[in-house]
Amino acid sequence: MTTVLLIGTGPLFAPDVRVFNGQALRTWHFAKPLLAAGHLVDLVVLPVEGQPPPEPGGDILLEREHAGTQYLLVNRTDANDILQTLQQIHDASPYEAIVAVNHNAAVHACRLATRLPLWADLNGYMMGEAQTKGLVYNSDEYLLHFWQRMRIILRRADRFSTVSHKQMYATVGELAAVGRLNRHTASHNFVSTIPNAASEDFLALAPPANTPHSERRFRGRLFPADAFAVLWSGGFNTWTDTRTLAAALSLAMEQEPRIHFVATGGAIPGHDEITYESFVHEMQKTGFLDRCHMLGWVEARDLPALYSECDLGINIDGRNYETLLGARNRLTNMMAIGLPVLTTFGTEISEIIEEHKLGYVVRIGQVEELVGALVKACRSVTDRRLFAARARKFCAEHFSYDATTRPLQHWLASPTLAPDNAEKARLFPQEKHLDRISLNPLEEEQRVASEFDLPRLVEAQRDLNLLRQKRLYRLYKKIFGRS
Repeated sequence: MTTVLLIGTGPLFAPDVRVFNGQALRTWHFAKPLLAAGHLVDLVVLPVEGQPPPEPGGDILLEREHAGTQYLLVNRTDANDILQTLQQIHDASPYEAIVAVNHNAAVHACRLATRLPLWADLNGYMMGEAQTKGLVYNSDEYLLHFWQRMRIILRRADRFSTVSHKQMYATVGELAAVGRLNRHTASHNFVSTIPNAASEDFLALAPPANTPHSERRFRGRLFPADAFAVLWSGGFNTWTDTRTLAAALSLAMEQEPRIHFVATGGAIPGHDEITYESFVHEMQKTGFLDRCHMLGWVEARDLPALYSECDLGINIDGRNYETLLGARNRLTNMMAIGLPVLTTFGTEISEIIEEHKLGYVVRIGQVEELVGALVKACRSVTDRRLFAARARKFCAEHFSYDATTRPLQHWLASPTLAPDNAEKARLFPQEKHLDRISLNPLEEEQRVASEFDLPRLVEAQRDLNLLRQKRLYRLYKKIFGRS
C-alpha cells in the first residue's frame, strides 16, 4: 500500500453544509476508494475559493471527521498561508505520492518543494471557464489569470486526470504547448479520464417515487401538491444558457399550468454573480417568476427530500468550449437518486444519456425543442419512470467511486515521476522544484514567462516606446546607429 498526501477542496458533503460544489464531491470521490483499498491517506481539505475561512481568526489547521475518516481542514484563504501550511504537512511525514484533486488544490500542490510523484486532477476545462467568464463579464482580463494557474499544474505534475475524454485530448494539447511532449515522454501515458462519479450519498437514497406523502416537506408547501416540479440544483455558472432556459420555461408554463420551477444554489460567490441574476430578470420579463421557487444555497440535509419531491431535473448549457469538454455533477447525482433528467446535448455525460436512453436530450439553444421536452415529460409519467430506473442502474454500474478511479488506483500501486521529471531529478539531484528546470526550448519559454511579471513587462515596453519618440533618442540613434 502507498502512503498518500491527498489535497482536495471542501467543504465535504455533510448535513449542515450550505455552499458546496462539484469540487467538494470530487474530493471525497477520490479519497473514499483509496481509503477502501488500504492506502494510507492523509486528507487535507482547502476552503472553497471566494468564501471566508471556516473559522476566521482560529487555528490554521482544524481537525475534522467525515464518514469515519479524520482529516485536516485548512483555515486560511491566503495563497501563501496555504502553501506554507501544505509544505509543513508534506515535510512532516514520509509520503510516497501526492494526489491533488481539483485545479485549486493542484495549483498549490505543484508549487510545493517536493520530488514526490504527483497526480493532478483537472476537474473541468479551466480555459473554457476563463472564456465563458470573459463573455459574461465582458472582459478578457481573466484569460491570463486562469492560464497562469493552469501552467503551474501542467509544468510540474506527473499524471493528470480529466472529467471527459474530450478534455483529455485538450490537456494533451496544453501539455504540448508547455514543452511536456518531448523525447523523454514519447511513450508516457500523461492523462487518464475519471468521469464524475455518482455520489454515494445520492445512490444510497430511496428513489423519488418511494417518498411517503406524510413525509413531504416541499410539495404542498413550497409548490402546489399537484405541481409538475422541475428542479435546477447547484450554481448558475457562466456556461448556463439562461435566455433559452427562461424562454422555454415560460412557454411551457403557458401550455401546462402545473409546471413549476424549483432552484437551489444560485450565484457563485467570487466567480459568477451575474448569470443567476440574468435568469431571474428574464423570468420577470416573461411574467412567470411567481412560478419559480428560488431557494438559494440550502443545507445538504434538505437535498434528498427536495430531489425526492420533484418530478424532473434539468440542465441547460450554452454553446461554448466548457460545455464541449466539461461535465455536470448535477446530472449524475440526479440520475443516481432516480430523478429523471432533461439536458441539452453538448457535454460528454449528455452524449451518454442520449446513447443509453437515460433521459430527455435536446439541442443547445433550441427553445421549441426544450418546450416540447418539458411538456412531454409533464404529460408522460411512464417515460419518466423508465428513464429514471434505467439511469439509476447505469450510474450504480458505471459511475461508482471504485469504477471511475481505477486509473488512479493502478498508478498508486507504483507511483513514479513522469520520464522528463525523472530526468530533471537525475540531472539536478538537489533541486526540489522540478518545474524550475528546462529540458527543451518550449519549457524554457514557459519558465521565463512564469517568472516575469507580464503587466510590468508591458508597462516597460510602453515606456520604451515613448522614449523612442523623444527627439534626443532619435538624435542618439542617428549618431550611433543603434536601436
